[in-house]
Amino acid sequence: MKYDIRLRMVQYADLHGIKPAAREFRCQVKTVRKWLTRWKAAGRTRASLTDHSRAPKTCPHKTSPAVEKRVVAARREAPCFGARRLRDAYDLPASEGAIGRILRQRGLTRRRKKKYERKRDMRAVKAGFRPFEENQADTKYLTDIPYYVAQLTDASGLPRFEYTFRDVRTGGVFLGFARELSETHACCFITAVGAHLARCGFPLAGRGVVQTDNGPEYSGAERKAPRDRGFRRVVEHTVKATHRSIPVGKKNHQADVESFHALVETEFFDLERFGSLPGFFDKASSWLLWFNTVRKNYYKGGHSPDDILRAACPDRDPRLWLLPALDLDALLRQRVELKEKRNKRGYYLPALPG
Repeated sequence: MKYDIRLRMVQYADLHGIKPAAREFRCQVKTVRKWLTRWKAAGRTRASLTDHSRAPKTCPHKTSPAVEKRVVAARREAPCFGARRLRDAYDLPASEGAIGRILRQRGLTRRRKKKYERKRDMRAVKAGFRPFEENQADTKYLTDIPYYVAQLTDASGLPRFEYTFRDVRTGGVFLGFARELSETHACCFITAVGAHLARCGFPLAGRGVVQTDNGPEYSGAERKAPRDRGFRRVVEHTVKATHRSIPVGKKNHQADVESFHALVETEFFDLERFGSLPGFFDKASSWLLWFNTVRKNYYKGGHSPDDILRAACPDRDPRLWLLPALDLDALLRQRVELKEKRNKRGYYLPALPG
């Protein structure tokens, strides 16, 4: 718009004169003369009517090339530092704004990734794991689910806690339930899951990592006694896997198992009605089998855990997903009977179909 008015003005001045053009376009005579002179000198081109830069020809306080080289070298040595931190850490003789300008001009700035981009990158990292190489274990309180709590009475005998084991690569899940939250139940659960994986061709021994938070049931306050039998010891000496605790307060490190806890609440506990303890485990086992073999995970490309496992291991044992939801209270009773009557170690596991 501005350049169209200037073009009409200089064309009018070329035909009628400078003063008539100034009156016609309501501007000063020197303004008409300036643009008419530029227009004629440039061969009457439209480009001659654009604004010229008003930047000074010289800048006495401009950062010297030597300082710019120091800024660039510091940035390449510490690409994670911003302008202020570079100035303080490397004692650069330039202001924060000057350092930021140098970084932008040299293309050394980094755009902060958006959340969906970080998730995409993490998806690629998780796809590089072997099945059951990276695993997460956690406990979910069932006493804060309104629809389920309404069914939870002492007479019903329904469990109050869920113990979850999830493989990061496939998203596959194994579940255990108990009426108590204890390290003993957690040890029973991880031992049973480890034994089941071993009999199906995916032993955790020497290759798997079990990651947990710092809860007391996962040796978060482990005793230092020589004969301690905490969760960490069970993972490392019985299952012979590696145990890893997340940093304190970093719940996002358990994102895979925490996201499952949100799913199981909305897709199972908020929908089902449980009349008895056997009925609860029947429904939990059926839902668990459906989750591992049928339900599509759109975060993992619309594939179920079994689809991902079959693509990575075509000869996998399909009975892997037939481990039912475990009654940890019953498993502990079985453990006591095995130890008292036969003096044997280990945990009872439900037999798999042939």
